Amino acid sequence: MKIETRTGTITIKKPDQAMIKRLQDLFILGVLQFDQTIDGADFGIVMQYDDEEVYCLKQQSVEMAEEHAHNLFFVQHVMIVDAYCRYIKSGFPGIYLAAPYLRQRSSGLWEAGIAHFIYPPENKKELNNLNGKPIDDGSENDVTHMILQFKACLDEAFRETNIGIPHYTGIDFIPHSQVGSMELNFMVSGSDIFCLRADLREREDMAWPFLAGNGIDTVYHLPSVPIKIEKSGLGKAKGRV
Repeated sequence: MKIETRTGTITIKKPDQAMIKRLQDLFILGVLQFDQTIDGADFGIVMQYDDEEVYCLKQQSVEMAEEHAHNLFFVQHVMIVDAYCRYIKSGFPGIYLAAPYLRQRSSGLWEAGIAHFIYPPENKKELNNLNGKPIDDGSENDVTHMILQFKACLDEAFRETNIGIPHYTGIDFIPHSQVGSMELNFMVSGSDIFCLRADLREREDMAWPFLAGNGIDTVYHLPSVPIKIEKSGLGKAKGRV
């Protein structure tokens, strides 16, 4: 399949089994390939097994009115894609999944931010603990270097628009369930870009012309949903059985 945009053509491919196995290795709880499609998705990205949750780095905005939060939510999605195009040029291995989210606060106001799920190469999987702070070893491919590089790319993407960089209050390390309503749209693994949505939205999503305009001619379609599994299913999600 090909997506034609005003800035170029993008070929949509299915990931092969070697790619899927690498994702299973890199995601801390793995990726489950469904026997039957669920809500349009063929894969489940495991975010929890039993009571153990995956954590993320939550980049939180200031509180704002609901309309402004929804606008920022949409803008962040496009800027994340723009940032990915810049980020992959740095050659970082591993997975970077930046998910825009919305959350209503107890005050009645809203926040719109980004949940960062970061998984370095296999030999550094221990840097992403399930329920503790990420521990970096100072290497050039650790979590700290990855998020700093991505944030620099994101800031650059915002600066090149008339929007300017939003006012974020900081970054917290929290369980994914505390983020709020988030969308798994796109992610990168090494130099490859994946679309995680079941619906590609090839006509509606402004991300596609951004990708093509930045020289991306191939995107892998991995229609996925976040899932919870029992411990007995971890071996299959990690590709061990």
